[in-house]
Amino acid sequence: MKKDLVTKLVPLFQGLSPSEVDEAVVEVKKQVDAEVLEKRRNELEKLFDSQMETLKLRDCPSAILEAFQDKRDEVLSTTIEMEIPKGNIPFIPVIPSSYVGIYTLMSMVRNKEKVGYTYLDPNEIINNEETPKNPYFIYDVEPGKETLGKSVEKAQEFIKKQNRLCHIPDEDIAVCIHTDTLSDHHLWSTGSRVRQDDEVPFVYLDRGEPRLNWTSIDDSDVSRWGFASCCERG
Repeated sequence: MKKDLVTKLVPLFQGLSPSEVDEAVVEVKKQVDAEVLEKRRNELEKLFDSQMETLKLRDCPSAILEAFQDKRDEVLSTTIEMEIPKGNIPFIPVIPSSYVGIYTLMSMVRNKEKVGYTYLDPNEIINNEETPKNPYFIYDVEPGKETLGKSVEKAQEFIKKQNRLCHIPDEDIAVCIHTDTLSDHHLWSTGSRVRQDDEVPFVYLDRGEPRLNWTSIDDSDVSRWGFASCCERG
């Protein structure tokens, strides 16, 4: 391809001085870069608008929607320069459970006509990650495919070695609200525990119904379990 491109360009540059060729190449590169950035921004804007529409359709309080909208420019400017690996989501809005409660959050998770539910007492969830207190976004979200089949401890080690952040239930619920991850695999929230160190919250499908529950680390077949992570919160 490179050889074919050079063959096409040579006739265009004939008769020009080396400095004129250099100037033309620089200008073309600027225009191409501008077009790429514009396309990228349009894609990110569509993603943002789609996420806001999803929250609106699932009865997210208007004050929370406004809080997310206030972050629109910040979110777009943050992600437009990021290199997001294929399969990762550039950003996802997260509603802290302190705002609406874990029961309301899970009701926003849907699998077709089935509505999410939790068996967990929210007072028993212990979050080991420091997260923003107000509605926020997580960036460069890996939805758990890279950790399928790993144990909780190995997944935590894997995520931390990549300088990424383990998720708490609020964040995994957000992933499930805005993606179809649960149709592929369940999510362990390895940034949290329930009551004690060997019990971990997880989001899964039970006969097609989205559920948030907990399990002992040693009790589960890990082949269909993943651990989502992000590179940044804000």
